[in-house]
Amino acid sequence: MALVGEAEDGAQAVSLAKTHRPQVVLMDIGMPVLDGIEATRQIRAECGSDVVVIMLTSHESEDDILDAFRSGANSYCLKDTTPEQLVEVILTSAAGGCYIDPRIARVVLSRMSHPLTTVVTQDASNTPATLSLPLEVPLTEREIEVLRLVSEGKNNHDIAESLCISLNTVKTHLKNIFQKLEVEDRTAAALKAIKEHLV
Repeated sequence: MALVGEAEDGAQAVSLAKTHRPQVVLMDIGMPVLDGIEATRQIRAECGSDVVVIMLTSHESEDDILDAFRSGANSYCLKDTTPEQLVEVILTSAAGGCYIDPRIARVVLSRMSHPLTTVVTQDASNTPATLSLPLEVPLTEREIEVLRLVSEGKNNHDIAESLCISLNTVKTHLKNIFQKLEVEDRTAAALKAIKEHLV
């Protein structure tokens, strides 16, 4: 790894990301001038998905966690993460995987939209009854396999090797999965897959 820049505030982080186009940005939420969530949003707007953003923060509030992922963060770990763990998070995220600290994963999963459609029916006594039916997600068997490996933090090369398919085929499957699940990245796809019991 090579350190290409170090920012003292969120605005400088955005500027450095635009200039250096790093593979990975370690971002804190509590940044002066521009907070880390807005900085991440701007980095995502300027650099697209080429730059991976890892939140490395002490913030554990539900709003901060959810706002971080909504802004485009790929991974989220707390500041008491060990150096060895942090290296693994960086390498995993750079390779296309995602990491969510187990202590905050529950918050993310509990707040994701529930995949249910409400249907009103009537029983024998003409009393309205509400049934919740799962929405159909038209994923193919192969797409489910790819999604399962994504949820395990595997990168594209690992997925290709595991399923004996080409890298381009993996990318095509991911594109289709994102479209069908109505998500924009691997992190959101993995979270939705776990929340909706797709894998």
